[in-house]
Amino acid sequence: MKRGVLLAPFFLALVVIGVGISGAGSVIPEIAERFSLPYALSGRVFFFQGLGYFLALILGGILGDFVFRGTVLRLGLLLAVLGFLGIAVGSSFSWLLFAFLVMGVGVGFVDCMVNPVAQSLFPERPGEVLNFIHAFFGLGSLLAPRLYAFLHTRGYGFQSLYGLVTGLVAVTAGLFFLPFIPRNVSAPPGSAVFRAFTRKTFLLLGGTMLLYAAGVSTFNGWLVTYLKSRGLPQVVGAVYLSYFWLGLLVGRFVLASFSERAGYLTLMRTNALGGALGIALFLLSGTSSFPAPLLLFFAGFSLSTLIPLTLTYAMTTFPEVSSTASGWVLFNNGLGTFLFPWLFGFVGGRFGFAVVLAAVPCALLGVFLFQQLLVRTGRRIPEEKGAVTCADRRP
Repeated sequence: MKRGVLLAPFFLALVVIGVGISGAGSVIPEIAERFSLPYALSGRVFFFQGLGYFLALILGGILGDFVFRGTVLRLGLLLAVLGFLGIAVGSSFSWLLFAFLVMGVGVGFVDCMVNPVAQSLFPERPGEVLNFIHAFFGLGSLLAPRLYAFLHTRGYGFQSLYGLVTGLVAVTAGLFFLPFIPRNVSAPPGSAVFRAFTRKTFLLLGGTMLLYAAGVSTFNGWLVTYLKSRGLPQVVGAVYLSYFWLGLLVGRFVLASFSERAGYLTLMRTNALGGALGIALFLLSGTSSFPAPLLLFFAGFSLSTLIPLTLTYAMTTFPEVSSTASGWVLFNNGLGTFLFPWLFGFVGGRFGFAVVLAAVPCALLGVFLFQQLLVRTGRRIPEEKGAVTCADRRP
């Protein structure tokens, strides 16, 4: 059997993560209507799901360095099955909140474990493999709202959506119970995890993801509102936004093979600048101009490698605690996604959403500066240079 076949379970896992994270936004209106709740209360779904997800990312990452990673991954999939099933059959809002919490924990465990497990299976080209795998997160994120719309127009509710997803997660869990996951080489001493959190490189990787999430999640959350304030209908604004995500999806496939040859930090820095440039030119060119959708596609295409390559760089720079490194990167990404759209909502209400969108390329330039510091820090700390490719060591 070809080793490439082993990628299939990972593709399905990222689809599951995408559906789990993005699905709630589509079904909140129906939940509010079904249980006669104001949006302020129905929005607790986001809080409980996010709480479970954040806790699982950091705790699951640390746990994965001390026990068999396959165990944590399989536990996450089982919890995800129970959570999705609970949403599909829940008859009260309290039950749904608990089910979303369980689902969030399960998806968080899966998210932080998929990366080190995939890296251990394909150690010779981890950047390329993670780019391919993470492309399927975009597929899952696109699938959830479209599948719900398809079911809803045919008279089915949100629980039918989660019932179908439960089946998908169960199949994914079954595949990961096959004996193909390598054993951890050895459990690190407890001090290794603590030392990782004191390293400048480790902290810079977290800061990189925090700023990336600040820019991309703010752009995703407020672009349609900004375009509406500039006179474009909401549906047209949604189409514009889809060009950005299409570019990100295509970029992960196209740029995957370049990551090993160009060097992780080289490609990450180039793409951070490309994303900042694309969004800045889009804002300057006029929202109704011909190149506007192309500039959004270019920005998404440029930013496509930042999450998978930051994960790869973190895990290969800290191989003794690679699970913790994966959880740390994703935790900061999740934290930025949770905080910044909410904070910039207040800024937009006070100063206008043009100010909010102008902050996005600034955040991406901050990503570039953090990566410049990563290069310098990696050169000064010999034990952290093992992950840096020859392209990243150029004087």
